[in-house]
Order: sequence, then structure tokens, then C-alpha cells
Amino acid sequence: MPRERSTIIRFGTILFAILYAAAASGQTVPSPESFLGHPVGAEKKLARWDRIVEYMQVVSKGSDRVLYQDVGRSTKDNPFIMLVISSPSNLQRLDHYRQINRRLFDPRTIHSEDEARGLVRDGKVFVLVTCSMHATEVGATQMSMELVHRLAMEDSPEVSSILDNVIFLLVPSLNPDGQIMVTDWYNQTLGTPHENAPLPWLYHPYVGHDNNRDAYMFTQKETQLIGRIVFQDWLPQVWLDEHQMGSSGARMFVMPAMDPINPNVDPLIYRNTGLLGFGQAAALEKAGKEGIIYGQMYTYWWQGAMAWAGWWHNMLGMLTEVASARLATTIEQEKADPNQPPRSGAPERGRQPGDGPLPPPTDIQYRSQYPRPWLGGRWSLRDIVDYELIATFGLLETAAGLRTQLLDGLYVVGKRQVEAGRKGNPYAIIVPRDQHDSPTVVKMLQTLAYGGVEVHQARSPFGAGGRQYPEGTFVILMAQPFRAYAKDMLEAQVYPQISPGPGLPARPPYDVAGWSLGMQMGVETIFVNESFQADLQLLRQIELPPGRVAGSGSAFILSHAANNSLVAVNRLLANGFGISWLLEPLEIRGRAFGPGAIVVQGGDSLPAAMAEITRTLGIDALAAAAPTVRSMRIQSPRTALYQPWGGNMDEGWTRWLLEQSEFPFMTIRPEDLREGDPSARFDAIIFPDMSDEQIMSGITARNMPEEYKGGIEESGLRALRAFVEKGGTVITLGRSSTLPINKFAVPFRDALSGVPREQFFCPGSIVRVLVDAAHPLGFGMREEADAYFGNSMVLDPVPAFSSVEASVILRYPAGDILRSGWMHGESQITNKVAAAEVRMGKGRIVLLPLRVQHRAQPHGTFKVLFNAILTSATR
Repeated sequence: MPRERSTIIRFGTILFAILYAAAASGQTVPSPESFLGHPVGAEKKLARWDRIVEYMQVVSKGSDRVLYQDVGRSTKDNPFIMLVISSPSNLQRLDHYRQINRRLFDPRTIHSEDEARGLVRDGKVFVLVTCSMHATEVGATQMSMELVHRLAMEDSPEVSSILDNVIFLLVPSLNPDGQIMVTDWYNQTLGTPHENAPLPWLYHPYVGHDNNRDAYMFTQKETQLIGRIVFQDWLPQVWLDEHQMGSSGARMFVMPAMDPINPNVDPLIYRNTGLLGFGQAAALEKAGKEGIIYGQMYTYWWQGAMAWAGWWHNMLGMLTEVASARLATTIEQEKADPNQPPRSGAPERGRQPGDGPLPPPTDIQYRSQYPRPWLGGRWSLRDIVDYELIATFGLLETAAGLRTQLLDGLYVVGKRQVEAGRKGNPYAIIVPRDQHDSPTVVKMLQTLAYGGVEVHQARSPFGAGGRQYPEGTFVILMAQPFRAYAKDMLEAQVYPQISPGPGLPARPPYDVAGWSLGMQMGVETIFVNESFQADLQLLRQIELPPGRVAGSGSAFILSHAANNSLVAVNRLLANGFGISWLLEPLEIRGRAFGPGAIVVQGGDSLPAAMAEITRTLGIDALAAAAPTVRSMRIQSPRTALYQPWGGNMDEGWTRWLLEQSEFPFMTIRPEDLREGDPSARFDAIIFPDMSDEQIMSGITARNMPEEYKGGIEESGLRALRAFVEKGGTVITLGRSSTLPINKFAVPFRDALSGVPREQFFCPGSIVRVLVDAAHPLGFGMREEADAYFGNSMVLDPVPAFSSVEASVILRYPAGDILRSGWMHGESQITNKVAAAEVRMGKGRIVLLPLRVQHRAQPHGTFKVLFNAILTSATR
């Protein structure tokens, strides 16, 4: 090839590359307004998730600053996406920076301070922003389009600094399914008499507003996906979760939060989150925005706010909360006069469209936490978008400017955690393998490992803390970067007694006070303070070991102790095998079984079925001749789960738990009880946590379509009473126990009814209960258990009619009730009843005011609900 032609071709190639790069740098990226046909945040305009995803794909194709990643699929099979945004040169070396980031998170991989300083100099700050976890909090997801467009297009010094120093991870929606539901319902009702009516169902298919409360259990697909991003694949140093709050007060909350802090979190985490929060607040104040508040409303205490779980992982977990509009419809609030004392007005909660403007804000006191209070006025979706856009850029600019300080802080905090673990107190947490419910032991460890905790297993026997442990024992060594997380998840929480002033009572918790995972799951965890020697293997995966079948005979016997044993019962019933529960203890071939031992009988296919069930569920079975002791025959129950219109989170969690545990059931609505005869269709009806008034009356909002209004009403109540009299089982969870107390004259009253908060308060803690393990509803449990109490009802017996027979399943002991968290006024519930069965006519009502299945967390008490369902169709 002639030299000139070669030069021309090379020049043409270079010119093409330059032109392509110029185009890719933003010239081919449409603005969100041109793409959508309206400005982001326009009045009564919401972009749907599929259009937002499409826009992000367009930006990624047109910009070399933006990488689009399809992370996985949501519960309803919608795309769950993430964008990686940085300078083109950073994105070309993305794996290099991820490796630096991973090493700074794990100081055990760094061999000198000089090496650490070199990594800090070379590294980038990984910042994650997650949007609109709660789907009615629509602003952040809408805002994300403008955010991405600006980062892809703008060449200002501020954006250049962000792109050079930050690798920005953006999840435009943590709840794609809910975004679609809310948007579709809003658009469907817009311009009709039903505009702004409540959504008739949960805006997450299972857990509604509770999806951030899944931050450490990882039960839901969306939580698993974000957990994989945060704790396994990307490890962001900074994680901002963008929310919305009520409409009547401050316009935006930024960090820092308020006391109490959690002592397991390194103080440097709190200081640096404050720095970043002040960076956001400063950006908002510079832009002239009113109503910016910090240090109030939200506490540093617990891990239930998604991004805040990052604190125990040495991350800077951030939260913003912006005042809400009525989705995309502007609201009005009367103006307050700063020279006059604030007047009280109608509360925001319960207000309906057409009630007029909100009353003026009551918090109008100028102070350092709130230097320019919001005094009222108009508030729109566009205002929300503006505030969130400014705050997000404020965070990114601050993180870029503090790059080396944040990276050095990450290294220092991780190093301190490892060193603290080596010093002991505790040195390790030991989890015996063979426990009352061994498959749940594995489940707990798998849950911790999903959050990044390292779990070891002993390859030979060893001694620690004055005890001997066999081969196979699980050990969590505390000399690991996420030591604070492992410790916090497994120890008992002691909520600090903080008084707002001299002589004043301690301030109660804002939300959950105790969450100890071992207690909730019924798993023994042993804290060992001193170092010990053991041959340990780090588990890359924690697998459920297969169960075994021993012995020979025509029947198979299972212990009732494992939750998986009741999953096995459901599988066996579905396949037509015979199931009986023994009513007496049994000892056979050297094995002791408590009351409730499960006896399985069937044809020639049973041995193979049992082999498969024990293998996959990790439970053991003993083959033997069928025992001759007293027993009850279990048949497949026809179960209904009540689902009110408007959605109920406890119903969603219960529905998820029943599905995971393979319980067949049907969903019923208020009209099914108003207009039908449940006794012909069902053996058991479960009511989720809700008041008797909610069950009876349902949704009463004026703008709600008629087909979604109302509860079971008097006709449904009569149908329920006939259902019980004919032999049906009604199971009431939480506050729904007020229905049989107030409407069926069961021989109990709510012992806490009328008791003021000053005398008793327990918002969310773990308590000790005594169990009647010889009662069929207590089968498989030990005589003492840990249970979850969350503003729960407590039962007190009252005189019963002669036709009614009541039995107590769970009750509180005479003292030392609190195990983890906070309880004020323990004497109010000593010796009171936590769960009971009431037999009326041919049927029964099972009262479960204690939260036995709360948010699918307290595995140790699941069996009370499972037993209640499975005994509803017995002989």
C-alpha cells in the first residue's frame, strides 16, 4: 500500500474516531423533555417505568460516560437496572478501580501504610444512589432522567470533577413493579371522579411500604438484587437512598440524623455522613431552597432503612426525604405567619382530595437544624424533582471534593474493625450445626453471608470459651471488615436510655428497637471473647446439607421441630400420602420424639418420595412400623387469606411466607364474605394484622371506586360466625384479634386497651414467651421461645360461657420478658397471654396477637401459624 494512502486511511480513521467520540459525548443524547414529550415533573405527568428504561438505554448508547446494566428481573418480571456513570477513561479502567475499591474495603489485603496511601491516591469514590423504593414516592425516579442527561451532556467544571473522581452507580427504581402500578393507576383515574384515589393493592407485590424493612433478611427479589450490588459486586463507599415524606412540614430532610447512634458503628461513619449531608444542604441553601432540615425525625439506631444498613458495612449510608405532592398533582398549604404562634390544624393523615389546602406548617422555628423554615404555599412534583436534583449533585460534588478523605476513612474504619476482632470481645461467634431446627441454622448463615459476612466451618473438633465443639461447627470470626454487621445482627440490642432533658423520661424508640437474628430465628449463637485455635475453612457457599433416612418399616417418622418438616407435610399431602401427628411423646430405636411427631404412610412410591424430601429439605426421617400411640389425622386444609382492598402489608408478608412454605391457599376479598358462604369452600380463614374497624368497614375514601369500597360488614360477620359454628377455623394475626374479642365474645380482653404510652410501650422488640409444647398449636416448639413484639395486643382472660373452651398456647413469664430492644412497663404484660385457641360450636378461633410471622423474620414462631393452618382439617 502506498505510504500516502496509508497515511490518509489512518487520518480518516482518527477523524472518524474523533467525530464518533464527539457524538458519543452527548450530542446524540435527547433531553428527557424531547424524549417524553413533556418536561420532567410536569403537572399531572408521570413517566412509566418502561419509558424510563428505554430512555436510559438511549443515553447509554449515545454517551461514552454511561454504561447501562440489566441487573436482573423484579418480582413481576420487569427489568431491574443500574447505570454506571464516570469519565470515559475511568470506565475503560473500571475493573482496575473496582479492585482498588475492594482492597480498601478489606485492609487484610493491604500490607503497609504506604501501599494503602497509594491505593487512596489512585482510587475513585464509588457512590450509589437508589431511587423511589416506595413507589408512591415518585419524584426520584422521574428526576433520574434529568440527572443522567446532565452527567452525559454537560462539560462544566463541576460535572468534570464528578466524572473524574467518582464512579457513580444509579439505580433509578428499587421497586419497578410498584412504579408501574402507581403510574398506571394515577393515569387511569386522572380526570375522573376517582382522581388521586388510593391504590387498591400493595405497590410492591408482597410487602408494599415494608420493602426497606427487608434490608437484612433479603427475602424479596429486589432486595436480593440490591444486596448483590452493594455487599458483593460493587461495594459503594457512599449509598444514598432517596425517599419522600409527609407534605405538611419541612421540605427536605438531609443527614445527619438524630440520636441515638448505634455503638457498633464506627464514629468516623457518623462524621463523614454528616459531612456529605451538609454538602447536600449547602447546595440546596445556595439554590435558595426553603425548608431544609437535619438532625430530626429519623434516628441512627437500626438497620431498617435500606441504605442505612451500609453503616455496619463501613459505608456512608445516606437518606433524603422530600415532602410529597399528591403524586404528580400540586398541593396547596396555607401560609404560616412567622410572627404569630402556629395554630393547630387538621392533621395531614386522613385528609382527602377536596378537603381544601393543608393547614399551615406548625414548625416554623428558625434554628441551626432548620435555618429557613418552610412557611407554606404550593408544592408540586417539579419542586420535588428540583430539590432531589440539587441534593444529588450536591452529594456527588462533595464526594468528588473529599475523594481522598473518604477513601482513607474507608480504609481506616475497615482496619479498626479487623483489629477489634483480633483483640476479642468478641473474638468469634459460634453457631452449633446440630440444633433444634438445623435447616433454619443454615438459613440464618446464608442470610448473613448474603450481607457479606464471612462464615467458617470447623474441619475437626475444637475448644473455645470453656466448651468443646464438634467438627462441622460454624464459626464467625470477628477479625473481618464487616465485623460490626455480624455483631449487630446477632447480639441482643440494648436501646439507650436518652432523656431529652434533666428530670424528663427517656425518649422512646422511633421504630424497631431489637432485631437479633439468632433470637428471631430460634438459633443458638455463642459469643466467645477470648482467642482460640481451630482448624477452620472459609465457606464460599453455605449449602443446606441433605437429610437422611434411617431404619426400615412401612411408616416414616419426622420430628416436628424444623420448619421444613411442615414444608414436607405440605408436599406429602399434595401427593396423596397419609399424615398423622402423634399426640404423645415417643421413643423408638433410640430416638426421642416430642409431641407432634409426624408419621407418614403410603404406597410403594413413598420411600422414594421421602428420600427426595429429606435430601432437599435437610431433615431426617426414621423408617419404622407405624406407632400405636394416640394421633390426629392431618388432611390438606382449604385455606383462605383475607386481602382487603387498599393493600395490607401483613397480608403480603403472610402470603409470601405461605407460598415459600408451600401452603396452598386462596385469596378472598371483603365481598367474598359479604356475599358467599365460606364454610362450603374453606377450612381456615386467616386475617392479617388490621383493626376490627378496618375489617368491618374497609376503605371509605370518597373518591375510591365503588367496587373497592367497604369491608365485610354485618353480612360478612354473620357468615364468619356460621363458618366457625359449622367447624371452620378463623386465625387472627396481630390487631385483627380485636374482631373476635369485640364481635364473638371470646373469653379474652385486650389487656393494653386504654393503657397510655407512658405506662407501657414496646414498638418492636424481642421478648421471651412460655410455650405449651404439648398443645397441637405448640407442636415442634421448645417450652420457652423468643418472639417478636411490635405494638402488639396482649390477651387477658375473662369469664367464659359454658359453650366456649379456651386454651393458652403462648404466655408471657412472670418477669425478665425483654430479650432485645426496648420495653417500658413490663409489669403490664407479666403472666398475660400471647396466643390462644378458643373452641366455639364445632369450630375454633385462633388468636395470634403476637407477631408470629412478622415480616417473615421470626422463624422461631412460624410453627404456631403453620400448626394452626394444618390442624384446621383434622380428624
